[in-house]
Amino acid sequence: MALINFRQQSFRKKLILALFIAALLAFAAASAAFMLFEHLSLESRARQVMEPYAQLVSVGAEAAVAFEDSGRSQEILDTLRANPQILEAQINLRDGRMLARYSIRSNTALPQPLPTANGIYLDRNTAVLVQSMQDNAYLYLAMNLDELNRQTRNTLRVFAIGVVVLLATVALGLLAALQKSIVGPISTLAETVEQVHSHADYSQRVLTSGTDEVARLGQSFNAMMDTIQEHEDDLRRLMLFQRTILDNVAYGIISTAPDGTVTSFNRAAERLLGYTADEVIGKQTPALWHDTEEVAQYALHLSEELGETIAPGFAVFSARPRRNLPEEKEWSFIRKDGARVPVLLSVTALRTESGLITGFVGLTYDLTERKQAEDELRRHKDQLEETVQQRTADLLLARDAAEAANKAKSLFLAHMSHELRTPLNGILGYAQILQRDELVGERKAAALNVIRQSGEYLQALIDDILDLSRIETGKLDFVLSNISLAKFLRGVTDIVGLRARQKGLEFSCEPAPDLPVGIRCDERRLRQVLLNLLTNAVKFTDSGQVVLRVGRVGASRFFFAVEDTGIGIDRNELELIFQPFEQVGDLQRRLGGTGLGLAISRQLVRYLGGDIVVESRAGKGSIFRFEVEAASSSTPVLLNPVQVITGYYGPRRKVLIVDDVASNRAVLIDLLTPLGFDIVEAFNGIEALELAQSTRPDLILMDIVMPKMDGEEATHLLRQLPALAQVPIIALSASALTADETKCLEAGANAFLPKPVDQDELLAQMAALMQLEWITMPRTELTPNQGKLAEMLILPPAAEMQELYRLALTGNMRDILQYAERIAGIDPSYQAFAMHLRQLANGYQSKAILAFAEAHLP
Repeated sequence: MALINFRQQSFRKKLILALFIAALLAFAAASAAFMLFEHLSLESRARQVMEPYAQLVSVGAEAAVAFEDSGRSQEILDTLRANPQILEAQINLRDGRMLARYSIRSNTALPQPLPTANGIYLDRNTAVLVQSMQDNAYLYLAMNLDELNRQTRNTLRVFAIGVVVLLATVALGLLAALQKSIVGPISTLAETVEQVHSHADYSQRVLTSGTDEVARLGQSFNAMMDTIQEHEDDLRRLMLFQRTILDNVAYGIISTAPDGTVTSFNRAAERLLGYTADEVIGKQTPALWHDTEEVAQYALHLSEELGETIAPGFAVFSARPRRNLPEEKEWSFIRKDGARVPVLLSVTALRTESGLITGFVGLTYDLTERKQAEDELRRHKDQLEETVQQRTADLLLARDAAEAANKAKSLFLAHMSHELRTPLNGILGYAQILQRDELVGERKAAALNVIRQSGEYLQALIDDILDLSRIETGKLDFVLSNISLAKFLRGVTDIVGLRARQKGLEFSCEPAPDLPVGIRCDERRLRQVLLNLLTNAVKFTDSGQVVLRVGRVGASRFFFAVEDTGIGIDRNELELIFQPFEQVGDLQRRLGGTGLGLAISRQLVRYLGGDIVVESRAGKGSIFRFEVEAASSSTPVLLNPVQVITGYYGPRRKVLIVDDVASNRAVLIDLLTPLGFDIVEAFNGIEALELAQSTRPDLILMDIVMPKMDGEEATHLLRQLPALAQVPIIALSASALTADETKCLEAGANAFLPKPVDQDELLAQMAALMQLEWITMPRTELTPNQGKLAEMLILPPAAEMQELYRLALTGNMRDILQYAERIAGIDPSYQAFAMHLRQLANGYQSKAILAFAEAHLP
């Protein structure tokens, strides 16, 4: 109760009471501190009184104690009677016997047993001093403390009066100062706050002066009132803005209390439903404008969805918002005049920051125009569907016709490819066979090389046409294989180098020193792109040089750059050159090609993970550069180019050759018979089955396209025969369909080679499948007496031989002659080696130089 009364008092009375309590506490604390000080100093004051007497007795009784003279000792103690505060004195010898004693009381004031440690021992009214004397005797003095206690009480009385006066003066001064600096301003502030609270007058302010806390409080109050007034003005503007929006917005806004009582109804809602705000505010919804049957059906739907019973009524609209779920549905509202209006109603719960629902707001959109537009759109959609169905039928007919035309084109190209590749197989096959003959002279060997390169060029043109067709239909296939870079680049440079030399151009290949032994890529596609770019460079270069540069730009990314000093390309024609059948340059140069090469090459490079970039200046030359993704591989060279196969070790092997074209069989027979193979021929698949069972061959070379029974079916049937299930089968095909390889391998073939057949690759496959070891001999026309020559010549270090091999790959005779001169100057012992190298270079025997370098690589 007292606490309640205190809280109801004014700030001034509270302050006076607080000062009074503080003064009392200060007085109590000071008194307690003084008493504690007096108590703690009591021992010191007692010592000041007793120690002189103890010293006097000790000195006077020194001889008496020494001689144990109790009479003299008693006389000395009796001198203490002059001080009535000394209650008792006693001298004890070292053995505890009392020598003399003085006391003014009958009972002793000394503690029992008597202490032996020097010092003062205090009790309530007595102080006992213990002091050792000569010969371990002890003096005991007991003093009455009444006088000292009386002095303490007198001092405390004076101190208390002084403290009370001081505290009263300080309290009154503080009260006056606080009345002026705190109580007055706070009272004024309280009165101002009452004015603001009672009249909502936010213009009230308080006068402030100074910089103390009370002044800052007044300043803060004024600043708060400024802010409140600004917010009040903003709130009025916001309410006006909201009211303007509510009254002019195009859709109806209806707000309700948590129980569904309508609290606001804007003008758009009045126009939509025909009711005025006064007619609906304060009433329950949905009783006025909702269809009860719709509400009941939706209540059943919500009950099933939410897993609890939702009663028809306002709960239908608030069930989902109460659960923080969206509520949006189309309804049929009933206007005041009875007309039905389709609307979209969206309901949202109004929540406080703590999540308490304070009401709901519904947004209503009139869907009348949208429904009309939907009906119109539905009619148009039906008409459009009829039109689309008719157009679709027409397009299906057009598609079938196009597919038939594409199929006919594909079959035509496949047939033409087969018909062209069949004679090419004979031409290139015999060219390769004759090139292996050591009796062929150098002149005839050059002619054979021209025949082979021309045939391969014709084959490349056929591939270009087929590839363009595959690119157009999206059926271009890629076959990844391990490629020996040295062999691959040598094959490309041999073809292009001949054409360059025929035009009097310098041609070189500059591989980077960090190239791996091999890469994994589509060899045929990569060769196709390089040959196209290099033949174009030779074609459009009249003087100067053509350079092929190969390097590495990443762990699995390589670049190829073809640089020439030709006629160059105008800037406006740089993109034109990649269009099919488009050519640039004069008419004579255009007659040298089909205009497909660059278009196909760009598509192939993009499939390989890169693109062709061109840098060119008219009259200065061009640089075509591209990059490809290719993993490094350790691919050994399948056949040493300076070695010629003459046979194989082990028993004779039998090969069944199946082909309906006699010239194709003849090429294979002439290739394999000199190597020691027994040959059996079959005209078609049926004959192949019969001969395979009767002759039991060690290997079957199976053509694919044949009359009566094709190679794919024959291979499948052979694999069904237990005796022939493990016989190796190599499929040979001149077909242009890329799916043939997959079909043949699925039928049971062990390998697939396209026609015209690369004989080196064929022999390598045969060796792998039959586990043959070839018998070889040096290619004498390229490296005469290599064994004896190696014995006679002193070769330079391995690094120099690597350099020679790199120069040999480029085919630049001038660089090789300079290399020979440099080697001769290193050591006189290399003179014979340099002379042999000069002879080969002066005779333009690039293959012999390459073979010589390869044969002596470390």
